[in-house]
Amino acid sequence: MYILAVKDERGALVSEHQLSDQLLHFGRTNENEIVLSSKTISRQHACIYLENDRIYIGDMGSANGVFIDDRRIQGEVEVQLENKVRIGEFTIQLERLEEEPTGVGINTAQVAPEKAHGKLVLLGGPQAGREVLLFEPIVTIGRVEENDVHLPDISVSRHHARLHSHHDGGYVLQDLGSSNGTHLLGRKVTKAVRVAPGDRIHFGNIECLLAATNRPTRARASTRKLVIYGLLAFAAAVLGTVIAVAFQG
Repeated sequence: MYILAVKDERGALVSEHQLSDQLLHFGRTNENEIVLSSKTISRQHACIYLENDRIYIGDMGSANGVFIDDRRIQGEVEVQLENKVRIGEFTIQLERLEEEPTGVGINTAQVAPEKAHGKLVLLGGPQAGREVLLFEPIVTIGRVEENDVHLPDISVSRHHARLHSHHDGGYVLQDLGSSNGTHLLGRKVTKAVRVAPGDRIHFGNIECLLAATNRPTRARASTRKLVIYGLLAFAAAVLGTVIAVAFQG
């Protein structure tokens, strides 16, 4: 799968699109799939598509042209992922999205897992069931591999969100200006918020469960309390029997 990201002259993300064998048109007017509202962009400026795993871009007779590595193209040409593509003041960045293999069962970190302060469990998508252990005090989540938590899904931005671990076992969740947003318990995250193990978080369309790794679950804690209470009750019963026998004697 290929992703096309459009950035403005400041490098800010304008939009992201999935490439297919269907033409995507760039232009200033609304009949284009990718609308770029600028005087430097023609009404129908350019088109791009995927064919046999190769990407092609074409100039549609625009006034200001399409540039690949600062050279203006004529007609339709093949473009490589490493090429710098420019349309007016907009930069087109191409990215191949590789899905991580899910394997059999649950994927976990293999190096000192006991040192993890928490984990994210993926609940949806092709990687459902995958566990990602969290080691760093600040954990980044996003679509590109340089993130601590790599979620290769088109709905996830390149740098989507950030988790800060807290000394009390909780976390602070922050969205990084993602395209499709970060949602905590169904509500969109617009500023840094507190989250805790057991909370469900959506990064784009990917739902994750934040879980603890170094403390007993509530179920285990409850079981432990029941055992303790049972032992205390048994001890009280034995003591009562001993006292009763002593008085009878």
